[in-house]
Parts: sequence; structure tokens; C-alpha cells
Amino acid sequence: MRILFLIVCFICFSLFGYSQADINTNTNNDTILFPPDFFDQTEPLELTLEFDIKKFSSEKSDSVYLQANLSYFINEIEKIEKTARIKPRGEYRRNHCFFSPFWLNIKKTNLNNDYLSNVNKIKVVSHCRDSKTYSDFLIKEYLAYKIFNIITDYSFKVRLLKITYIDTGRKNKITTNWAFMIEPEDMLADRLKAYKLKIDKINYNQTDTMLTTVMSIFQYMIGNTDFSITGRHNVKLFTLKDFTKQSLIPVPYDFDYSGFVNTSYAKPRPSHGIKSVTERYFYGLCRTDDVYNIVLDIYREKKDDIFSFINTCEYLDKKTKRYVISYLEDFYKEIENPKFIQKHLRTTCAY
Repeated sequence: MRILFLIVCFICFSLFGYSQADINTNTNNDTILFPPDFFDQTEPLELTLEFDIKKFSSEKSDSVYLQANLSYFINEIEKIEKTARIKPRGEYRRNHCFFSPFWLNIKKTNLNNDYLSNVNKIKVVSHCRDSKTYSDFLIKEYLAYKIFNIITDYSFKVRLLKITYIDTGRKNKITTNWAFMIEPEDMLADRLKAYKLKIDKINYNQTDTMLTTVMSIFQYMIGNTDFSITGRHNVKLFTLKDFTKQSLIPVPYDFDYSGFVNTSYAKPRPSHGIKSVTERYFYGLCRTDDVYNIVLDIYREKKDDIFSFINTCEYLDKKTKRYVISYLEDFYKEIENPKFIQKHLRTTCAY
């Protein structure tokens, strides 16, 4: 009996030791920690970033991180206050914007919580330029993500931010602007029970018919052709862990070239024969009428939810809100036309 007691004690002590080691390892990881409902919360997250904005804006290198100090509360009690790293991201906006979108990477957070998700880095879409016009562009792009969330779960969630910047390159000058975080690919993959993929040169036949059509109609709805599934431009690919469903799922992002956002720098592709991004052009695969109608019914079912969300958005002024509502109302008028599929989809769809 004494030997048995010693064996039990040894096992318990060993398990406790491994548990403590795991805790210490988790604590030292370079991660960003989010509660599971982080991207479902509707109120803006207020945070502070302190770094050399002058250097960030002048260099615009997407290969070098700059040091920054970050602070924000993840709830009423726990606060993140650590050294962070940022670097510019995005193709056009990195060179066009005074303050480009950026990657945010937080080093060695001081929290250890099994209910938080660990992410190495996260995309932040910033205000681009310090003006109300660009602030409106940002909120409209944020709305585009939220509208696609209403339509399908196979979409990137976003969280609105109100960031106070302290510019160490300009004697700690303080400014405050809107931004939003995009759900990291790993978190989206976990939510969908899927794997993220990086595959070059795929074709449409490898993607899920219904979900790809849902995405293509959404891009038509917001007037966006700045994406490519086959070239993986502004689209991420996922495959479900369910081995019986092997088709690839395209999830779009970056909607600043859409007519819905209607930025001053957005230009349509010359090959499409349209003069403005506000003109809708269907840039998707040809499907049967049955597939198109099933997908269009999804949009009809979500109509009230979409307009309710926009009407209750308190971050747009009346003029901008009228524009986005009018732009979407035109889409819904179009799809009620009996000749919509033939006139607007089949004329430009790809076989």
C-alpha cells in the first residue's frame, strides 16, 4: 500500500509539473490574445498606439517592422500594455496612403487565459489620410464586411477600432482616427472547422459552386471587380475538415475598390468597358438559372437585416448613409427584374 501511495503521489506531482510548464510556455509566446466573441462585439474598441508615424509614413516598407507601444482593455479588468511591432501592408494603399493599412504584432502579452485565442499577428485597416472623406471610406468598407457577415458565415469578421496615435517622430503629437481589425485566417479557419490553403493557379471548378456564387453576387452587389480566385487576389481559400466536402471555399477581403465604398482612387478595369466603379459588372462564373435563383433568394431573405444594420449604424453621416442605402436599393431593384440573370449576369459571366 505504501508503494502504491508513492506511485500515485509521483504521478500527481508529474502532471502538476507539466501543467505549470505549459502555463509558462503559453505566457512567453509572442501572441495576440482575443476572447472568442471579440469580433462579434459591436462597440468600437479603443486603443492607443505610440510609435514614429513620420518614419512609418515615409519608409512604407512591407518587410521591416517598427517598434510601437500598445495599450487597450480586453474587458473591464484585464489590460494589454505591451511592446508591439507594426509594418505597412496592402498593394496600392501602402504607396497611396499617408497612413497605410498595417500588420500589428504584439510581443509576449502578460495574460494567460484558456478562454483566449492566440494569434501571431493581425491586419488593421487604417484611415489612409487624415480627413473626413477618408474616414467615410473606411466606415463604408467596414460596412461591406459586416454586410457579407449577414449574408454568410463564410466571411471575415471585423471589429471597429478607435485608435489614439502618439507620434514619437513629431514630439508626441496626438491624433485619433477610425480603423478596423480583420479576423485572422487562423481564427476564421477554426470557426469554420476548416483549413486555410495557399494554392496558386486554381480554377473555378475546384471551388464550391454555391459559396463561390454567393461571393460573386456579393461582389456584384457592392460593385467590386478587384479580386481574382484563380490568381488569389483579395481572396483567401479554405477547405473544410469534413473530408466529404472537398471543394475550396473562397473568402474575399479588401473592398476599397468597390462602388459601394467609392474611394477617390478606385478605377475600373479597362477591359470591363465601364467608366466608374459605381457601375456594376458581374465578374463570376456562369451558372444555371437554378443556382443563380437559389443564391439571389438568399440575398432577398437578408435584405431587411442588411438595411436595418445600415440604418442603425451611428458612424456614418446622413449624406453618406443615403448613398450606401441608395446604392444597395438599386441592386435589389435590379434582381427583381425577370430578365436580371440574362441581362446582368450571363452577358459577362465566364465559362
